[in-house]
Amino acid sequence: KSFSRQLDQLSRLGSSSLTNIPEEVREHVKLLLNVTPAVRPDADQMTKIPFFDDVGAVTLQYFDTLFQRDNLQKSQFFKGLPKVLPKLPKRVIVQRILPCLTSEFVNPDMVPFVLPNVLLIAEECTKEEYVKLILPELGPVFKQQEPIQILLIFLQKMDLLLTKTPPDEIKNSVLPMVYRALEAPSIQIQELCLNIIPTFANLIDYPSMKNALIPRIKNACLQTSSLAVRVNSLVCLGKILEYLDKWFVLDDILPFLQQIPSKEPAVLMGILGN
Repeated sequence: KSFSRQLDQLSRLGSSSLTNIPEEVREHVKLLLNVTPAVRPDADQMTKIPFFDDVGAVTLQYFDTLFQRDNLQKSQFFKGLPKVLPKLPKRVIVQRILPCLTSEFVNPDMVPFVLPNVLLIAEECTKEEYVKLILPELGPVFKQQEPIQILLIFLQKMDLLLTKTPPDEIKNSVLPMVYRALEAPSIQIQELCLNIIPTFANLIDYPSMKNALIPRIKNACLQTSSLAVRVNSLVCLGKILEYLDKWFVLDDILPFLQQIPSKEPAVLMGILGN
């Protein structure tokens, strides 16, 4: 009797009973629930429903086959992912996509393509979610020095890292990365770092600023053979003076300016600017 009643209910199933199911697939679900087996669509027919051509669904399907792809295919996919992420529910991003992305961190060649997506997800996470789900995965990546694009990506997102990372981890992981950038053999990296430091200097604790950051900026200025790095070092110092106490400037910065060996016009302008 109960079985017959349920069959009767299925045969009279209306759209109002399927309000929790996306409208585009309700009719197909009704067919799946049909009491006549021949009427029910098979798995192949279901995959051809336009609903499953949705960019989010296609993206998730691609992630399921990621292990079959070569580095070139993966890199192209990851490049386009930032346009797709905003269209997906946060729960799907955090539970399905984030683990797939961070699993690629073991492949150094893929990190420059994966990292921007992970940091994009981090921007939408709460501080607690970031600390629990993302920061542990970033730890080893902070220490990677090759490919060089990894450091560039992190430097461009320093405001995010310094805002959401706990103070201890900033001191142990994030700031050492900035220090390595200032000491890097690449002039491009040094210049970018010097240009970006003033944008997040207000987020750096004073002891780290005074005892670790400033000495490295001074060394970069004195030891470089690049005029651009020397000038940018002086400009950088000029922009962060407001975060230094007066006596430190008098005792440390002013004597340092007198040690600068070159006297090119741009350098002199930088010295006078300080």
